[in-house]
Amino acid sequence: MSPRTESSTSMVDDDSIHISPFEDAVADDKLRKQMLLIDTITKNCASSPHEILRQINHAIHGAGDGSKLEATILSGGCANLSCKVSVDKHPELCVFAKFCFEYAMWNPDRSVHYDLQRVENEYKIMQEMSSKTPDIVVPPLACWDVKHEGQSMKLLLTGWSQGIQFCNQFIDGKVDPRIATKLAYSLAALHNIKDFQPDLNSLVKQCMKNRLEHMKAVAKETSKAKSPNDRTEAFCATLGEHIITKIMDANIENYMQRDCLIHSDPHVLNILVEAKPSIGNMDEFGPNGTVVLCDWEMAMAGPIGKDVGSALSFPIGCMIAHGLNGRLEANVCIDNYVNTLLDTYLSRIEVDGKATEEIVATLRNIFGWCGRFLYFVFYVRNDQEQGRLFPVHSDMNRERLRDSLGVLGLKLMRLSYDNDHVPASTGLDEVRKMFDSLLQEEVTRGLPSKNLTLSPRSVIDVP
Repeated sequence: MSPRTESSTSMVDDDSIHISPFEDAVADDKLRKQMLLIDTITKNCASSPHEILRQINHAIHGAGDGSKLEATILSGGCANLSCKVSVDKHPELCVFAKFCFEYAMWNPDRSVHYDLQRVENEYKIMQEMSSKTPDIVVPPLACWDVKHEGQSMKLLLTGWSQGIQFCNQFIDGKVDPRIATKLAYSLAALHNIKDFQPDLNSLVKQCMKNRLEHMKAVAKETSKAKSPNDRTEAFCATLGEHIITKIMDANIENYMQRDCLIHSDPHVLNILVEAKPSIGNMDEFGPNGTVVLCDWEMAMAGPIGKDVGSALSFPIGCMIAHGLNGRLEANVCIDNYVNTLLDTYLSRIEVDGKATEEIVATLRNIFGWCGRFLYFVFYVRNDQEQGRLFPVHSDMNRERLRDSLGVLGLKLMRLSYDNDHVPASTGLDEVRKMFDSLLQEEVTRGLPSKNLTLSPRSVIDVP
């Protein structure tokens, strides 16, 4: 009898909540893989060239104090496990581990399997990026093949990164101005890598393409609505099926492009920043302004605007949310972040050789992917992982925010992909003004009083 079964059946009566056989099997499978992860690291850390793994080896084999490895599960379970691995008596000795399995234990269909090459690709691109931008990418330590009970697995180890998810600063309305510049430099360095593999992680594209096709189907159906339920549906109906189809098809076609290497998923939950100082410290941010870009599993050759566009989506949502709350000082802070990220990123790709026409096209592509995220993730899917984090405090404002993000998302996609609406010859300054106008329109619309106005933008100098 497994430990989980023992603990779940002892000292309970008939009215207790019972654990299903499937839940029991998942728990047992997770425990076995957790133990396999610890055993693999224990056996391999001695031969590692990395100091942290050699220190772990000494602690568990040579310190003589009975130290052993522990793995705390952070997420996953069936197809992969993400864990913090540390030495019990020396908790400062810790690493991050991602353990990926060829098959999910819940799926008996062995024709459906996880592409383990994605883990190898993640390791390689983290190696390259940690050498280019060591302050923002955690160095990878190992990528080991593991065989167990006839199944192939991959174990990725990286250094452990202290910090909090970046979303918290936007929720608070106080954003460390150093982060935008560091993030922009890192993304520009990634996008300017010249000798990349065009087919890197190409297998992951189909899943996203299916989502884009779903977005298109929803938008097309909405464009035919005779009695729209909200502003987003009304805007879809105003554009009509022809324009909606053109925009959505252009977005899908753009997704299949291979402009450069992209992280593909740099939203605020995949960015860690330095935690606030202690309560007694009056500083709003930590002394170093550290930032770490995590989760490189979806990195691929893709459209150049997807990364910065995704990174802008949650901050923009928070601007509208703070507008609903009348917190204009928060909006000025976030607006500075948005524009510093854009200014720094565009200046970096210009320095690295992008012509003016390419920079304009990149900016429009950024706005298109930002719009796609706002419309599809926050409106169509009404994503709970990120959407529930917005600083709104009533169901009515939550729906107003969702609707506002839907409208703005579609308008940004049209700005990007509809050349009949915004000609390809439109200059950089004009495209930027259009974006500013659309954003400020939605923020202003949400203000609780029409007598309130947004403060003039406070520009942050970009080094």
